[in-house]
Amino acid sequence: MKRRIGWLAVGVTALLLGLSGIQPGYAASDKLDLESGLNTVPQGLSLSGYFKAGTSSNNDAQVVDGTNSDSPNTQVVELTTGGSQVGSIWSQPDFKFNLGEKQVASMWLNFGSKGYIGTTNQNDLPGDGMALVLQNASDAMAATPNFGTNSPYGETLGVWGVANTGGTDASAIAKTAIQNSWALEFDSYLNQSTALADAKNAASFDADTTGGKLTAPHLAANYPGQPSTYTPVTKTEGGIDIFGHNVGGTTGTYIQMVHKGVIQGSNFKFLSDGAWHHLTLTYTPKSGTTSAKMTYTFNDKDPATGASQPGQTNSMDVDPSIIDPDNTGKATWGFTGATGTYSEANMVAFEQIPNLVNATATADLTANGQAVSDGDTVKANAPVNLTYNATYDSGTADWQDIQADLKIPAHLTITKGVVTYGNGESTTLGAADLTAINQGNGVGLKDLSKTNPTAKISLTGTVDSVTSTTTVPATVSEFKGSNAIVQATLPGFSITPSTLHLATDQTTLTADGTTAVPVTGTVTDSVGAVTNSHLTIHGTLNDAKLADTALSTSDAAGKFTVSVPADKLQPGANVLDLTAEDQTTGALSNVGEVVITVGELKFQSVSGTAAYQARLTGSRQLVARDSASDLSIVIQDTRAKGNHWQLTAAATPLMAGSDPLAGRLVYVDGSQQTTLSTAAAPVMTHTDDGDSATTDVTGDWTANQGLLLDLDGDARQSTATYSSQVTWALINSVAS
Repeated sequence: MKRRIGWLAVGVTALLLGLSGIQPGYAASDKLDLESGLNTVPQGLSLSGYFKAGTSSNNDAQVVDGTNSDSPNTQVVELTTGGSQVGSIWSQPDFKFNLGEKQVASMWLNFGSKGYIGTTNQNDLPGDGMALVLQNASDAMAATPNFGTNSPYGETLGVWGVANTGGTDASAIAKTAIQNSWALEFDSYLNQSTALADAKNAASFDADTTGGKLTAPHLAANYPGQPSTYTPVTKTEGGIDIFGHNVGGTTGTYIQMVHKGVIQGSNFKFLSDGAWHHLTLTYTPKSGTTSAKMTYTFNDKDPATGASQPGQTNSMDVDPSIIDPDNTGKATWGFTGATGTYSEANMVAFEQIPNLVNATATADLTANGQAVSDGDTVKANAPVNLTYNATYDSGTADWQDIQADLKIPAHLTITKGVVTYGNGESTTLGAADLTAINQGNGVGLKDLSKTNPTAKISLTGTVDSVTSTTTVPATVSEFKGSNAIVQATLPGFSITPSTLHLATDQTTLTADGTTAVPVTGTVTDSVGAVTNSHLTIHGTLNDAKLADTALSTSDAAGKFTVSVPADKLQPGANVLDLTAEDQTTGALSNVGEVVITVGELKFQSVSGTAAYQARLTGSRQLVARDSASDLSIVIQDTRAKGNHWQLTAAATPLMAGSDPLAGRLVYVDGSQQTTLSTAAAPVMTHTDDGDSATTDVTGDWTANQGLLLDLDGDARQSTATYSSQVTWALINSVAS
């Protein structure tokens, strides 16, 4: 936190004289640290509309664009960029912290690289840190400590009280802090001077031992505007006799700050190491007799990969009435930072903003039906299922513009996928989507909200064949919306190779759909003979699991026959996938694929209309179709040769409004004439001769064949148009 004073700097310099100097890879200036931070910032949000730089006259904070091409549209808050600065950024009124509901905030923090173990250059010392703050100050956007006529003191971190009076009044110090507030500090420098000569230099907050001795940069929390946060300590320097009496010494007071919920590092690069550090803050509101609580976890994501990691967690019970004395239920929130004699580049990038969108994501992997955990072993060629779940938990806005950047583990090939939403809608991923996924690109999702809270991405595929044991690292997928970003991690695992190989005797088969289809093949092992009693064939037909087939011990080694039930086959193409498994070792073969085509009887096309015009003669007549007719009926029969079908037709009466025509439609086939009525009647039969799979019914009609108009002799002249609806149907019939 804090401002450096002369005697302490000398002590540090003396301590470091024998060390090795600046550590490789760490910048020696704030400018370089800012450039490095912007170039390496992980994916974050655009901050427009959510946050605004504080309006206090001493505010040096600004929002800038990140320059990391792997983190597009990420904006970064630069809180401090030099010495003797104060910076703040605060939430806009529509995005305040809701003290009555669970809130989750996540962000990346960067403190520059001036962690001073390893340098003798005072210009390379870090100072001072920053703080995450909730507050209801009278002018929230202008909230800042009251420094009076002094330059900013880094010890305050832009939020705590100003302890530069040398007085003993904790209340007076508390009044100089941001009022009605709670703060979580990230203190990159220890202010532990207890010398009375420094009592007016704001340099002793970290002499506190309430939560144990502070020995390194740390996180800690408390209420900046509360007197109980500050502890006056009175001491006497010099003039103390052997009985402890003051016989001419100097007595005075310095101020410590009570640190709650401490998380601290083991050295001074705990914060100021040049890296981005992830923080997740979770607020749980009061429930019954249980106090409200603020829980914070630091370094819970790897900045290079985004993968979850344990991090360090602590918490503090909070009293909302201290933050919100007027009981509005809300608090302005944001970050403050301050520097004194020494400086650092303090930067923040936000992932998830409380009271806007609270979202989570998970990822799961199964191989051959078994859940895969970190470090597990899976077999080459195993079928895999990957499930990604994105969930909208709560918020005041929908989770918008979500791009699911799925990182598929190496050596897995995805072949199918579907997205299922909480509102019941689903989307099957097409070939282009699957190609994009396998290439590491993203899939766009629909907005998630209270009425559509979940998106489940279900992917299926196989483990690739490998020639030696292969380690696959954990993978982190990112769900990037315009107003929230979350990650999901799949575990790392290893793949063991398989020497089994399955070959089918057929790659394509035809079937009539009435009898089971036998599929034969052979299983071999490249390192030795196979034993039939050890082998089982697993099969799926059109992605539906079939009953397993055990190899017969009476067959030749590796020979198998899988019987595909007729009732499982669908008209058209059916995809059968077969895999062999050695039950003694768990080894799996490659996938053998056979396409079974079941013949199908269907209309290839039914389109157009039949039109008629007649000159009345006073006699009954058959009227041929006129030139305006474009009726087309084509039947497709891909079943085996010798199958039969029957075409039927039904027609409604010919009417012009409520006026019936003195006539009817008839179907003429050779010498056979069939009058059409509302009851379906057979008009044509056909036997497949194997020469052609299609029959052009209307193409074979002559002028006096097919669908004709049978007009009565008493039909009256009319300009009206009479119409009828004809229904055509196909029947899979047997020969007569």
